[in-house]
Amino acid sequence: MRIIIDTDPGTDDAVAILIALAHFTDEEILGITTVAGNVGVKVGTTNALRILEQAGRNNIKVFEGESAPLKRELLTAEWVHGTDGLGGVPFPAPSKTEEDQDAVTFLKDTISNSEEKVTLCVLGPMTNIGKAISEMPEIVENIEQIVFMGGSATGGNTTPAAEFNILVDPDATHIVLHSGVKLVMMGLDVTHQAISTSKRIKNISDTKTKTSELLVGLMSRLANLEIVKKKFPDGTPVHDAFVTAFLVDDSLTTGDFVNVEVETSSELTLGQTVVDVNEISGRDKNVHWMNKVDDEKLFSIITKTSSLLP
Repeated sequence: MRIIIDTDPGTDDAVAILIALAHFTDEEILGITTVAGNVGVKVGTTNALRILEQAGRNNIKVFEGESAPLKRELLTAEWVHGTDGLGGVPFPAPSKTEEDQDAVTFLKDTISNSEEKVTLCVLGPMTNIGKAISEMPEIVENIEQIVFMGGSATGGNTTPAAEFNILVDPDATHIVLHSGVKLVMMGLDVTHQAISTSKRIKNISDTKTKTSELLVGLMSRLANLEIVKKKFPDGTPVHDAFVTAFLVDDSLTTGDFVNVEVETSSELTLGQTVVDVNEISGRDKNVHWMNKVDDEKLFSIITKTSSLLP
């Protein structure tokens, strides 16, 4: 497998990246690309480097991406992830910097030249991916699949209709949804089914590594937010972790092959993913919409991650 992680780190992004670092080699991870979303792209790039530093994986290159959505002003979520993006959890300072090449150029060059089809793990807004595909449409022929966290069939977490990642750049999402690439959607419908209960947090903590401390800190940051406690009193979902955990074990989730469209113009429903669950639109199916998860398996993968990394 060859993967590229596209991310806006982000507390749950950090969990997802650590999962990938614990389970995939430097040869398999072709690079990490950053994008503006949870935080500005400069902060996100630093966070990607901090996560690699913690894992001892500085051979993996980081490429800074787009600082704003394709057509809109940037919406960020520091109120969730903190001004540093990692909720104040003490990841080490990076000892290296990002590459000179920008993320979109890296994506186009790497995907088009790869001898093996590339899987894209998209943890944030789809700005980099949408721009790369629009500038070089032929790269879709060498993309194995795009596994992304975003969207929902049943309402949003940022507006009543829209999930954050999709809301930030619905125009880029539209490009990806119509790219013809195999798409696997990890939306709120499935991520809300797996919660970091106290027992699961203890299992992670019991591995007694520095990574376990950081993982517990990341999830505790999210679980202690009032908006999270109101809906999930027993813990927090770890949304982005689904993407990389699915690549570790694709039996993690199941779902249905359906049509998904994104709203790009409505004032009320901008960023909504319209999931044709009942197959009544007549539109072509384009997304593997995941809607069930083995939640014990997800947290088993996270716990194993804490034991495999320093």
